Amino acid sequence: MSRTPQQLIEELRGLADVDWATVWNGPPYPGQGLDMWCAQFNWVPTSFERVLSVRTDSEGELWFPSSGNWAPVHAVVQEQWGAWADTGADNPLVLERAAVVWPQYLTAACSVLGEPAWEGSWESKDFPEGLGSYTIPDREKRIVRKSPYRLAYWMPASPGKPLSVLELTLGAGATETVKPRGALLNLEFHPRPIESGQP
Repeated sequence: MSRTPQQLIEELRGLADVDWATVWNGPPYPGQGLDMWCAQFNWVPTSFERVLSVRTDSEGELWFPSSGNWAPVHAVVQEQWGAWADTGADNPLVLERAAVVWPQYLTAACSVLGEPAWEGSWESKDFPEGLGSYTIPDREKRIVRKSPYRLAYWMPASPGKPLSVLELTLGAGATETVKPRGALLNLEFHPRPIESGQP
């Protein structure tokens, strides 16, 4: 489900005062405890089989990627926009559309979060190498796959605020014309990296 740049603004404003330390500690398993945990953020659980998904008071869906363990939480993700080609020949059209929407969502995020600590494309020479629990493919894979195609991140000064990442990723082979692929623009939140040589 794609969301508009305006909905991104509303979502970011709604998440501004979230107690992220409680989020990172993780939710209890399904039941009354989970309902109460979600209620403190004005969230409603919508799915909790393997991966927890919640609906926010801005009507957005957040999901919590996990490998079977719900705690601690390493990321909170919300899909913003996506496009998929019908045929391999349509892949360039997906990239053209992505080039149009990226600045719209980036501008929306900046209106709430301020200027990003970094913003650029897959081919940027100063592409970040590590951002804590946000996984960045090694340079060779990124160059070959051209993914993340675009990336922006905000590193707050306060340890109580999350690392916020806006990323546009491409499905494998999206720059080729053999198989139809897609592009996906996500907003991600991660615990702020601790001092260990990381930004």
